[in-house]
Amino acid sequence: MSEYEMVTLLHPRLDEEGVATTTEWVQTRIKDLGGEVSEVKPWGRRRLAYQIQKLNEATYVQFDFTLDGRQLTELNRFMRLNEDIIRQLPIRK
Repeated sequence: MSEYEMVTLLHPRLDEEGVATTTEWVQTRIKDLGGEVSEVKPWGRRRLAYQIQKLNEATYVQFDFTLDGRQLTELNRFMRLNEDIIRQLPIRK
């Protein structure tokens, strides 16, 4: 099991409840793959440096978790299927 840090950009149409729901969804996917979430840090809504999918801002959330490296591809696949997630970048600590 390796330690990862993942910054996720959520769609700006989500309100606080929507952000909480999507955050729980991500944590559940990590746990389903055999990982463990150690910390979730919401950064709030910020302006993007450049447009992504014709959007100028997004809600940033950072996840710190442990996961088997072979499951990381599957996690990225799950995240790409969710329309509320614009981008994600998991990096190994």
